[in-house]
Amino acid sequence: MKRLRLIAALTLASITSTTHAADLMSAWQAAQTRDPEIAAARALHQQAAFRLEQAKALWEPTLSAGGTVGVGGADSRTKGAEAMGQNDVTFKTNVYLGALTRASIGAQKAWISPEREAQSKQLEISAQIADAQWQQAQQNLIMHTAQRYFDVVGAELKLNSLQRQEKAVQQAANEIKKRQAIGDASVMDVQETIANLFEIQAQVLTQENNLAMMKVAYRQLVGQAPTQLLAPPNLSFTYVNLVDANIWVQQSKQQSPSLKIMRLQQAIQGQEAKRIKAGNAMTVDWVAQAQLDRLSGLGMHGSASNQLAQYMVGMQINVPLSTGGMVESREREALKQVEKLRYDQEAAEQVIEQRVRDAWQSLSSAPARLQALTQSEKASKARLAATRKAHRTGARTTNELLGAEHDATQAELAVMQLRIQTAIDQLRLFAASGDLGEAQLSQVNALLK
Repeated sequence: MKRLRLIAALTLASITSTTHAADLMSAWQAAQTRDPEIAAARALHQQAAFRLEQAKALWEPTLSAGGTVGVGGADSRTKGAEAMGQNDVTFKTNVYLGALTRASIGAQKAWISPEREAQSKQLEISAQIADAQWQQAQQNLIMHTAQRYFDVVGAELKLNSLQRQEKAVQQAANEIKKRQAIGDASVMDVQETIANLFEIQAQVLTQENNLAMMKVAYRQLVGQAPTQLLAPPNLSFTYVNLVDANIWVQQSKQQSPSLKIMRLQQAIQGQEAKRIKAGNAMTVDWVAQAQLDRLSGLGMHGSASNQLAQYMVGMQINVPLSTGGMVESREREALKQVEKLRYDQEAAEQVIEQRVRDAWQSLSSAPARLQALTQSEKASKARLAATRKAHRTGARTTNELLGAEHDATQAELAVMQLRIQTAIDQLRLFAASGDLGEAQLSQVNALLK
């Protein structure tokens, strides 16, 4: 018995845990661990640390070692030498077959290198681009999550409204049939009511299909089916500090991840122009080298062996004399690319300003529009109640009743859609201004019920 009680308790707990109401934050947290686009962006962002390591490694010493083993020969002659007090002495050595060994080691460290300096800057800027891309990917995921969340919420609310309207039309159809049976309604009234019923049933089926597809999109992103999603409350609210629109525009130009990326791309291209120009620049490197050659075997004069050791520590200077104009031409081409990217940024700033002002305008007018739509909803419901009452006494036709039902449903849907759009516009404004994050998503989530 105790075991059965334990199983029942665990089963109830599992059911409760799977049917709890979901909100935006839980959907966002689940999407972060599942969405392939954010996973790819995360991997790209993690590459930034390696680029910084590469930028630093460009100025670190490079070491190399080599060795050779084989069979070889050598023939050398020195004439006019001095040895043991003798002048004009000639030395001959010859190894026509011998064992050859060679070992070398070297080190080099750049000291003055405009090309390396430009490459280092490019890698550092590339790491900053990865940071901005990661921020942009997170904002995109927040917007995708919110959009799919509210798509499901809006579709469910619309389906509920249509189903209530369908039920009302069904009741009206049943009543008109009864009235026709007793001669209180014409055939035309019955046919029009049946036509309205079929029309609303088709709308319900269409909305059910739309809702099913939106649930699939939500599940693909979040990894779980939408269950009891919280919706915006039935009250008038504005929850964003709507300062002057120009302030939001200025903030967007400073903080927008896409604009940051474009500015950094200009900086990278500027460094590319410097790197190309460095093809005509002098470079200075610290170098250290050591090499040992040994050859021993048989020669024309019997057994012989040669050994040569060399080493040096110093500076290596390289001064290009002429590139035939290639470097100058490539540099001008790179600078034109910088100019092109600057114009692209100006165009992007205009698009972002339009998005900011559109979201700002939508939010600033939301309270007035919501108040007007709420009053329209109240008036439509009052008209529906009056029409329904008059319909019972025969003062209103069935078509007038169905029209009132339709108007009331549409007014209710308009209010609901505006509340959802206001919540999305809040996130749109933060996204366009480059300030969208988990904190802003939490503000919207706190207003759901």
